[in-house]
Amino acid sequence: MTEISRDNFFFLNRGGRWLKFKWNGLESRKEGALQLSSLPRATVAIPDSVKTAAVPDGPAGLAMDAGGTLYFTDPSTNSVRRILGCDGAVGLVPCMGGSRSGPTSFNTPRGLLIPSNRSSLFVVDSGNHCIKIFELDTFELVGIWGQSTGSTPEPSSNPGEFDTPWTLAGDSAGNVYVVDYGNQRVQKFNALGGVVPQFSDNVLASGLLQEPVDIAVAEHNGADWIFVADRSSAAIFVFAADGNPVLDAAGNPRRIQDAHLTEPQGLAATGNSVYIGVNASSSVLRFQIADAFGYVGAALGYVGPVAALFLDGKGGLWVHSGDSLTPNKLSARAGYVTAGSLWLDPTQPLQVDHRKVQWHRLQAIGRTLPANAHLDLYAYASCDLSKPPVVDPSSTNPFSDPKWQSIGDTANLDVTELYIGRAKDNCDNQQKVECGKSKYLWVGASFSGDGTVSPELQQLRVEFDYPTYEQYLPAVYRNNANCGEFLARLLSLFESFFAGVESEIDHLPALFDPCATPKGFLMWLAGCLGLDLDDNWDETQKRRIIARIFELSGRRGTRAGLREILRLFAGVDATIEEPLLQMAWWSLPSPDSCCDECASNACTTQAFEQTQNSRLGWTTMLASAQPQGAVVGSSAVLDQSHLISDEEFGAPLFTEVAHQFSVEVFRGQVMCPESLARVRAIINQEKPAHTSYHLCIIDPRFRVGYQSRVGIDTVVAGPPRSLALGSDQGLGFDSSLAGAPPSLLGTESHLGVSTRLG
Repeated sequence: MTEISRDNFFFLNRGGRWLKFKWNGLESRKEGALQLSSLPRATVAIPDSVKTAAVPDGPAGLAMDAGGTLYFTDPSTNSVRRILGCDGAVGLVPCMGGSRSGPTSFNTPRGLLIPSNRSSLFVVDSGNHCIKIFELDTFELVGIWGQSTGSTPEPSSNPGEFDTPWTLAGDSAGNVYVVDYGNQRVQKFNALGGVVPQFSDNVLASGLLQEPVDIAVAEHNGADWIFVADRSSAAIFVFAADGNPVLDAAGNPRRIQDAHLTEPQGLAATGNSVYIGVNASSSVLRFQIADAFGYVGAALGYVGPVAALFLDGKGGLWVHSGDSLTPNKLSARAGYVTAGSLWLDPTQPLQVDHRKVQWHRLQAIGRTLPANAHLDLYAYASCDLSKPPVVDPSSTNPFSDPKWQSIGDTANLDVTELYIGRAKDNCDNQQKVECGKSKYLWVGASFSGDGTVSPELQQLRVEFDYPTYEQYLPAVYRNNANCGEFLARLLSLFESFFAGVESEIDHLPALFDPCATPKGFLMWLAGCLGLDLDDNWDETQKRRIIARIFELSGRRGTRAGLREILRLFAGVDATIEEPLLQMAWWSLPSPDSCCDECASNACTTQAFEQTQNSRLGWTTMLASAQPQGAVVGSSAVLDQSHLISDEEFGAPLFTEVAHQFSVEVFRGQVMCPESLARVRAIINQEKPAHTSYHLCIIDPRFRVGYQSRVGIDTVVAGPPRSLALGSDQGLGFDSSLAGAPPSLLGTESHLGVSTRLG
């Protein structure tokens, strides 16, 4: 079943998949940890006006724009309201609704949608049998579906037209699906607004819908699923993007049909969950897609009618209770069911190479259990595969079978452990040596909480043939002839006292790993490396710098090391130049490098070309001193000469550029004074003590000898000079009396448009 370790233990959660396990009331997190199934929960008290509100006579609408502003319809006042994302103020959306007659007024507005492909608000004008589209920036009416502008609103059964439309939803491609309630159908429109009759025909041909009342779209395994709530059949049906029903493994149409699902109104869906409002019980229910649409539970803390549901993509589930009531926000994953269980498939227990072993301990590894959360472990070892322990997930105690060995209450423990009892069913007089050993092991776990918290199980670890403290005792104490396990259990008890300390010792190397050490040890680890951490750095940046600081210490004092330190600590990508590296000897060509006729001028010119001819001011500069130092009778000047040894010959030529370097930084990287001061501080700290430097801030200007690389640190451009009379601008190459002005390099030059090469 699982890979066995040489250290006599193995893990049961392989790659976050929990192979061969079954569970009830649990769900897997992205990283593979198990927890109680989540439910929506009201984090603030629901107003009494919502709890006592009447059941709405139809759906309403909810939508949210990119700025976090929530829009909702008020069918009773024919208006659309909004909750501003910036300050939470509630008010009417301008330029639409009200009692006015005209294209922007409404008659019982219901569904809302902001599609994924455009910044527009779609409003279902149910009483006018159309959908009106407004731009979100200006709230200007830009389109009407179903009725022509200025026509008398009349119901219609033609494709693309409506009879009392109710709600709508959109997919990631920009397609829009509309519940045409009066015609008892669902229509599809493409991203350009064109109707797709085939979709409605396929839905009608399925014969599943009788009274569609709401719709939602979610992507599941790369395909769009369209969920349609049907009031008459009290079910949610699932259709594909072409209108055909989505089938299960048995070839039957997928549907959500449960005893809890009566009078559905309000629908929202994600890739793994479907949320449904139920007005018969004044609640919001969650169904889990991955578990064949299994019922999870009702939202905690919410009691009231439901006219619309909306998932905002930020962990919020908004509930519109109808008419002019302000929507309430629930946290979609803040609540949990109160009980769940995990167990190994009874027909596939754990075994080790088909041999008998001494099962020792079962460990549960996870986060610290919060208050009011509990995790219990269960195990059973046997040699008889035909008599596994019984698990009843529908019972309040799924592990009530007396075969199960339980650890009991384990609240507030980081690591839960269960020492597995030794099997008795294989001990006989002929096999004393195998007394207490078993071939198979079944394990399970029970989760519980109060609805606001949940245990989190990341891993289960099973140990077998474990070398306990018994190996350190004299041989007389290791005699198990009577199948006694008292000594082993007693030693395991003492071993548990020191398990924490031994685990810390075993994990001591992790404290020196910048990627693995706890956050609280980062300051200590940085101090070991002589590094001062900046409080402005986030945790990821601190770990990255600590991981590289030892490597950079080996390059301290070098150009590459200083450049990397500036990049890490100051965030600048500097260029470091050493003038000494640009210096070289130059001398006249020797006679050996000339041809036979060395007296000719042509031969001398050829020799100069072969030795990279010198150009004063470009490749050659005058030395500040004689390379041989002061020579009495020729170069010695009183009080202005110095003597050097033979080993120092040529040193005066490099005196002015030795032990110096320049650091070039672009102005855009050091805009604020603090950044420039940080750069200087880092250079002073990291440079060799005997060197001096020049910090050059590169601005876009031309300086011969310093900044003269066009496109790098120089911009050859500027505004056109004035041609007004009396100005100093003369007619020339950059001036003309008629036609378009010439383009300027770097500002408006477009090759082939305003610039030609000639």
